[in-house]
Amino acid sequence: MYDQQQAPWQQPGTTAIAVTAKYWWATFMFALFKPYLAINGRPVPAGWGRTVVPVPPGQYQVHVHVPYLIPPRVGTAETVVAVHPGQVVELEYRAPAIGFVDGAIGPAPQKHRAMPAAIALMVVPLVLLLCVCGGFGIAAVVGGSDGPDRPVARPTAVRPVPTLPRTLDPGPTDAAPGAGKPVLRQVPARTLIGPSFTASDATYTMAFTGWPFAFRTPKTWGCLAGRVDLPQAKAWVCIDEGNPGSGQKVQIMLRPCPAPCGAVERSRLSTEWFDPGAKARTFDERTSYVEQARNANGRYTLDMSHFFPAASGGTHTWQVGIGAFTPPEKKADIHKIFNDVLTQAG
Repeated sequence: MYDQQQAPWQQPGTTAIAVTAKYWWATFMFALFKPYLAINGRPVPAGWGRTVVPVPPGQYQVHVHVPYLIPPRVGTAETVVAVHPGQVVELEYRAPAIGFVDGAIGPAPQKHRAMPAAIALMVVPLVLLLCVCGGFGIAAVVGGSDGPDRPVARPTAVRPVPTLPRTLDPGPTDAAPGAGKPVLRQVPARTLIGPSFTASDATYTMAFTGWPFAFRTPKTWGCLAGRVDLPQAKAWVCIDEGNPGSGQKVQIMLRPCPAPCGAVERSRLSTEWFDPGAKARTFDERTSYVEQARNANGRYTLDMSHFFPAASGGTHTWQVGIGAFTPPEKKADIHKIFNDVLTQAG
C-alpha cells in the first residue's frame, strides 16, 4: 500500500512547474544548503535559482524548505497549483530573513519574510557598538594625560554558548493552543512493538496544525502533507530527509470516527486502512496492527489503526492510521515513531 516508486513528474512533456528559489544577501549561510523541494510529497532535486519539473496536467502541492543546522529546517512554505496542458507554472520561493519564520512561495515577486526584524537585529547592535566606541574615545581623550597608556577595559570572560536540547520541540509561539498546533503530552509511554524513544535520542517534534496530538520522529526526518483516498482523512508522508535513499517511509492519517464509534464502526474503518486481506492483530480494544517481516521488495512493513477520544471533553472519536516500510535492519526507527504516536494520541 505504501511501497510505491512512481514519479509522475518524470513523465515527458512540455507541461511543468518552475520554482525559482532565492535567499536574502544577508543570509548568505543559506548558500551552503540546497533548498528541499517536494511535489505532492515526493522529493525533487533542486538548488538555488530556477528548477523546472515536468509534470502531467493536474493539481499539485508544492513544498519548499531549507535544511539547516539549528533548527534542522527553516523557511517552510507550501502552495497548491493547477497545471494545464502545455503550461509552465512559474513560482518564486524566498527564504525568510530570520530562520524561525516561514518562507514565501507564489507568483513572482515574493518578499523575504521578517525583513524589518532582521534589519533591526543588524542595526541595533551596530548603533550600540558606535555608542560604546564613542564613549571609549571620549574617555581616552579626557583621561589621556593621567598617566601611561593602559587598556580602556580588560577582556571579559565569554561563557560557552548554551547547548540546546536535542529534542527540538515547537517554540512557545508555534506551540500555543490558539495557534492550532499541538504540543507533546507528559504521559506514561505505551509500547505497541519494539523500542521507544529515550532521553538520549535526537528527535524532532511533528506538530501539524489542527491535529489533536503531536509526535516525535528521529531528528533528521521531515513530514509533508499528502493524500489518502479515504473520506474526511488528512494525511502526511514522512521520510528521512538526512538520507532520502534510506528506503524508509511513514504515512500517517487522521479522520473522525462516526458516532457511536463502536466495534462495528472501528472494524470498518480499520479494514479500510489496512491492505485488502490483511490479518490484523489486536493490541487492545481500540488498537490493531499488521506486521510483515519482509514484503515482496524485501522490506519490513508495519501498519496500525488506533482510535482515541477527542481532548477537552469532545464528543467524537478520532482514528489515526499509520503505515510504514523500511529495510529490516532499520525497523527500530519505525517502532519508535509508532510507539510515540500511540502514546501521544492517548
